[in-house]
Amino acid sequence: MQISLALLSCVLSVALAAQNILAAPSPLPLPGVDNDLDGDKQLNDGLPADIFHYMGQYSPRYLVKDDTTLVPPGCQVSAVSSLERHGARHFTSGALKNAQATLKTLKTALSPATNVPDNLRFIANYTIGTETGSLVPYGALQAYLSGKSTAKVYPGLSGRSAKLFVRSSGDEALGDDRVIVTAKYWRLGFEGKPFPSGDFSTSAQIRAAPGLTEPDVVFSELTGQNNTLDVSTCTNENNLPSSQRESGAQSRYGASTLLPTIGARLQQVIKDAGGANVTLTYSDILNIGNLCSFETLGLSTVQSGSLQLPNGKISPWCNIFNHDEWPLYGYALDVGKWTGAGYGNPYYKALGQGYIRELLARFNGKLPPALDKPTSLNSTIDGSNATFPTPPAKSVFFDGSHDNNVGPIAAAFGLFDGPALQTSSHAGQAPHNWVFSRIAPLQGKIVFEKITCGVPNTPLPLSQDYLRVRANGAIQSPSNASWCPDAGLDPLSRLGLCKLSSVNKALDWVNTDTEWQKCFA
Repeated sequence: MQISLALLSCVLSVALAAQNILAAPSPLPLPGVDNDLDGDKQLNDGLPADIFHYMGQYSPRYLVKDDTTLVPPGCQVSAVSSLERHGARHFTSGALKNAQATLKTLKTALSPATNVPDNLRFIANYTIGTETGSLVPYGALQAYLSGKSTAKVYPGLSGRSAKLFVRSSGDEALGDDRVIVTAKYWRLGFEGKPFPSGDFSTSAQIRAAPGLTEPDVVFSELTGQNNTLDVSTCTNENNLPSSQRESGAQSRYGASTLLPTIGARLQQVIKDAGGANVTLTYSDILNIGNLCSFETLGLSTVQSGSLQLPNGKISPWCNIFNHDEWPLYGYALDVGKWTGAGYGNPYYKALGQGYIRELLARFNGKLPPALDKPTSLNSTIDGSNATFPTPPAKSVFFDGSHDNNVGPIAAAFGLFDGPALQTSSHAGQAPHNWVFSRIAPLQGKIVFEKITCGVPNTPLPLSQDYLRVRANGAIQSPSNASWCPDAGLDPLSRLGLCKLSSVNKALDWVNTDTEWQKCFA
């Protein structure tokens, strides 16, 4: 006798409810978990939340909400995909030049001053390091603790490193390796090995540490390469004018909000100190905030696996903004990423669809469907079970990426949707869901869990696959979410679970080339 899928689903839901599956699941601590998810306490000790949670993509990862719970009775996590940005790094070359220009501007303006405020005195003799792009020791520890925590949160999937599959993006021979080095330390933590002994203060030391294992797959980031973890082959997106990019949105918000507030105040402070007249730009304001993060995290050391802030405290750059100015700076980064790497980018679906197609194929136990236009998929790698394994051959997947790719993936999936971010005066005061420090901060992680629920001791061997999403610890509700259209029909949705079949239906567009064709129309 054949039973329809709908009837099976209905019977399963009733049966699960009957065995009290909707009872409140057990919170942490899980067996073996030290109640410090992803090393949150260790990594953020000494970093004031009212500063470091308002740094957008330059925030170090922090636990947004401790939603880590055991799965409901009768269910088990059968596979996990962790999409993570690389850990803390040095400035990129372009950002370093901008920061140095701001430092020069401030030094020049303050040089004739005779009454420099205490919080600005350090500027006169300050120098910025010149290394660019590389993972710093703080970032390596972030990655290590993320992998270590993942193994403890999913004890049923860990313990056998053969079940782990690690993918990364970059070109190690060219020095473009921050995501690759992140992946190495993540694996080290997941496999339960100790963090390398000794004192680490430089990127070179982090690279050269013994006992690191290469990722299973590394996608090249060279021009023209298909790479779902760093998409660069969407021509029209590459050719967007700056006005439609991150910098354009920040410029508009800078003019409406940053300059009349932070800029005007700092210019007056310099003038009152006897300094020269100076006209700060919105970039100067952003650079001051950026320096707080990069100089604090970049100069931190790791000694025998323990984090040490520079001189035991945060950078003096962190003391230039007033308490109520940090949210203004943070929103500038949010609106920039919403425009450049989120819902405000007209090609966000095209940029994110390749990875989502891989994710759904992985959780459905098959290779990604081949199309005449493969979008950003690397059809050679994704066309082989050796380089694109699926459960049960592998059950834990790490995918290392960048903020400008994690953002479009999150948006294309339907996460953090809400009101459009505006650039008008104090627009950050309006409600908005796109807060980038909660999406893709340094070592930020979006974890997709495949959860299989079955009902034992029933006449039929019923089972149902679900998907649950966590972003930096917080479960993303499927209720009223575009990625889970049937959430209202399933009582498990209040626990964050969405039927995998429902997700497949909502995101079936990723298996077409409709969005990708917009890259060339």
